[in-house]
Amino acid sequence: MPVFQIILALSYLLVCANPADTLYLSLDDAVQLALKKSPSAIEAGAARLQSGLTLGQSINNLLPTPIATLTSVKTEPVTIWKGSVTISQVAFDPLVYAALVNGIINSCYHSLDARDKIARLIYDVTSDYLNLLKSQLLFAAAQKALAQAEESRKLTSERYRLGQAARIDLLRSEAFYSQAQLNLSGAEKALDLAQANLSACIGISPSQPVRANEHLAQPAEISIHDADSLLLLMERLNPGISMQKNLEKIARINLATYFARILPGISLYRSYEYNDTILPRNYQHWQEKSSHTDGISLTFPFVDLKTFIINIGDALAGSRRARAGLARARLQLHAAAQAAILGYQESWARYQQTERNLELNREVYELAIIQYRLGALSVSELLEVETSLSQAEASYLSALCDTYIHAAEIGYLLGKTGSE
Repeated sequence: MPVFQIILALSYLLVCANPADTLYLSLDDAVQLALKKSPSAIEAGAARLQSGLTLGQSINNLLPTPIATLTSVKTEPVTIWKGSVTISQVAFDPLVYAALVNGIINSCYHSLDARDKIARLIYDVTSDYLNLLKSQLLFAAAQKALAQAEESRKLTSERYRLGQAARIDLLRSEAFYSQAQLNLSGAEKALDLAQANLSACIGISPSQPVRANEHLAQPAEISIHDADSLLLLMERLNPGISMQKNLEKIARINLATYFARILPGISLYRSYEYNDTILPRNYQHWQEKSSHTDGISLTFPFVDLKTFIINIGDALAGSRRARAGLARARLQLHAAAQAAILGYQESWARYQQTERNLELNREVYELAIIQYRLGALSVSELLEVETSLSQAEASYLSALCDTYIHAAEIGYLLGKTGSE
């Protein structure tokens, strides 16, 4: 049986020893549960709602705006009722048109924000899940190493009793056993921490035991033929870059809008004024007792020159900040992308090396056991072989899980939300 399957089987034995209410999750189960329970998923839903509301608010500025009032004034010996209804409609206003365009862009911004939150959540869950799986496997490997150390210690103790081993061999076997106990304690702590991190990421109670039961038979595979093309694709699809582009567009529109305020704003309105001693009984009564006025309203923001100049200066500063933010986001994306690509390539190469190294160490260990029992190998030499085997197993498991973690990071930078 391959060593990886042996380690995985030992990890399942560990899982079975946990309480009955342990939550067993595959990677897809963990992602789907996080999309339902995680605070990040709730924030993404709020961002999608805000996207629709922002679009509606921007359109609302172009629609007719009604204003209605009704008051009573008591003047002895009568009470006078006064009412008014005014309906205004924007005919031309740079601010209103700019607000519409900005609203559409802002709506896209919030939609992208929601997508970015989901993509980040999927990456975080994937990373924490694989770290939990790796911790489980390393814990099982540490258990196996402790069992090997204990067997070696017992055998050395028996040989020492029979006079076939020196005291230094006995002390070395005791030290190796003690180190194996320390390694197991550290692996158990790492396992508890990994479980707590995954629980927090998913949004479930930390008191709920969680175990990963995904089968990683082989490393994650991503085709990376041209890193430059992949970087360009990330820049086009990454939600964070798209959000910064939207902010830069809004800043440019605001700058143009404040310059356009030199033009007057034009609105059309119709007003109805009611004045009578009787409260309006119905619409016909209102029509008979009211007068209406149609007019055009002109506003000249340019008249307030100081505000006009300050607004333009503020818009210029905002435009520069937005351009700098977009440039910074691109640089950060390129750095993160290169790190993820190099990390994946390194972990893939390391997996291939550690897989072969594990096979060799396994063969060496099996031969060492036979030679040790025949007396052809000293205790110190056997302990070195066992240490090398434990290190090879840990390196193999780390490299295997790391390929999936770096693949998930590349998927996040591409803005993948699991639906593509």
